[in-house]
Amino acid sequence: VDNCAFSSWYPNFSRVTFKSEIIRPLDAEFVKYLLSDGVFVPGQKRMEYHGELEEFGSSNGSDWSDSDDGGDVVEDISSTTAEISRRIEILGGSAFPRTTWSAPTDADWASTTSTLECKTPQDVYWLLKASTKIAKDLLNERYPALASVEPELVLRKWANLHPSMVFRCFVRNNSLIGISQVDVQFHKFLSEMSADIEQKLQKFFAAHASKFPSESYCYDVYVARTVDRVLVMDFEPWSYSVDSCLFEWRELCTTAQFLGLRLFPEGVNPLGHFSAKYSSSRFPIEMTADAYHASVATMIERMKSEQP
Repeated sequence: VDNCAFSSWYPNFSRVTFKSEIIRPLDAEFVKYLLSDGVFVPGQKRMEYHGELEEFGSSNGSDWSDSDDGGDVVEDISSTTAEISRRIEILGGSAFPRTTWSAPTDADWASTTSTLECKTPQDVYWLLKASTKIAKDLLNERYPALASVEPELVLRKWANLHPSMVFRCFVRNNSLIGISQVDVQFHKFLSEMSADIEQKLQKFFAAHASKFPSESYCYDVYVARTVDRVLVMDFEPWSYSVDSCLFEWRELCTTAQFLGLRLFPEGVNPLGHFSAKYSSSRFPIEMTADAYHASVATMIERMKSEQP
C-alpha cells in the first residue's frame, strides 16, 4: 500500500503522467482547518441558524445571522495559501488537487464548473473541504492498518480529459491480467478502437507500469485520442476496496490467463436511475451500493453468457 502513496510513485513515473507539484509537510493549522466542520473558505462569513426548526412553516429570515468563525483562520494558513498560489502558477494557472491517496471526485458538486479545475487557493479549499474522501485521507481512515502517514497536498496540471478514455489495469504477480473501461457508459467508438487500445496498454505495461515495485496492484491510465500517448493517472493497491469495474474480484484473483479489455456493453445501464457515479453524495449509501453492485453483477453474468 505504501507504494501507492502519490509521493512514492510520482518521481519514477513523472515522464508518463501529468506534471504535479507536491506540498509536504502540511502545516498543522492547515490540516486542522480542512478537518473543521462546515464547507467554507478562510475569511468567508458563514450563515448560522439560531431559531427552532419546524417541520412545516415559514421563516422571515430573522433567525439567521452571519458568523465570522472562519476569519481568524486566514492568518494561520496564509503561508499555505501563498504556496498553493505559487504552485498553481508553475502548473500554468490551472490545477486539480488531491491528497496522499485520493482526489476529491466526490465533491465536484461544490465547484462552480462541476469539475476539479482550480485556479485559486479558494477553489482548492472548496473541493477539499467538501470531500469525504479527503477527510478519510487526512484521518488515515482509508488504510487504517498502516502506521500514520504524513499527509500531503498534490496539485496536478489541469487537463480536460474525456472520461471515456480512462481505463483501469489489474496486475497480479507482475502480470497484466485485465483492463476495464472505467466510465459506466457505452461508447460505440471504443468498440471500434478496442484492439488498438488493448495493444497500446499492453505495450505501456511492458515499457513502464511493470516497473512499479509491488507484485500485485491496480493502476488507472488515460489514453489520448488525438495523440499516441498513454498517461498514468494513479496507482491503487491490490485490494477488494478498489472498484474492480467490469470484472469481479473473484475472477481477477483466480484467472491463469489475460482476460483482455472489457468495455461497457450497449443497452445496459447499471446505474439505472442514478445520475452520477458518486451518487452516495445524494442518496443513502446503502441504497447506492446495493443497487450498483447488484446491477453490475447481473451485467457481468450477461457479458459472460454472450462470449463465444
